[in-house]
Amino acid sequence: MEKVESVKCSVQDGVLHICIDRPEKRNALTMPMFIAITEALREADQRGDVRSILVTGNGDVFCAGHDLKAFEEWPQQRHDPVPAFFHAIADVRKPLVIAAHGSAAGIGVTWLLHADWVVTSAETTFKLPFIDLGISPEAASSLLLQRAIGLPRAKRLLFSGETFTGADAYEWGLVAELSSPAEMRTRAMERATLLASKDPFMFRRIKDWLHPNSDEHHERIDQEVAEINAAVERKRKASQ
Repeated sequence: MEKVESVKCSVQDGVLHICIDRPEKRNALTMPMFIAITEALREADQRGDVRSILVTGNGDVFCAGHDLKAFEEWPQQRHDPVPAFFHAIADVRKPLVIAAHGSAAGIGVTWLLHADWVVTSAETTFKLPFIDLGISPEAASSLLLQRAIGLPRAKRLLFSGETFTGADAYEWGLVAELSSPAEMRTRAMERATLLASKDPFMFRRIKDWLHPNSDEHHERIDQEVAEINAAVERKRKASQ
């Protein structure tokens, strides 16, 4: 895996810890970061020394979503790594735990829909700004969000783009656990270590039973990517 300074990976006690480390940009993801995280997730499923995965963010926030400037500057002739990232998070076969602190937007939120255990604080803020950006929701969130929190709430969040809190997310069933900000990483590591101790075969079986239509997730990812690309192309032509 090619090293990307803003994505730190380490393994301890069977837990692969992926830390998004770009605090000066609120951990917004660049194209090389998408590639690095995708490769880390793919490799984790193949590594015998990895039994669970923990994702955290360094600094004041978990993840501010895509770095839109970096996205616009990515050469059109180069392969777009974002769809592969979406498919990778949908494909993870080992327990995926996320500690979402401070704030999260865009992919920083939609990623949570693919996690097996999300720890956050009541004060953390979340935002799905797609409608205000003029683009489709992503990472199968147009499908998974309504299943997680119900259709009326999913409509509310996707139609308005409003900010909601960790307390809301917990009440609605979007996250598994609330913690104090100071204890969140420790709590998330405890959960990742706990899941790493479970029978891996039975974990995968239970996950398959809970998500029996995983092919549908990938189909929706591709549909959303096509919509996003079309929207970006319309904006590009309009600006010429």
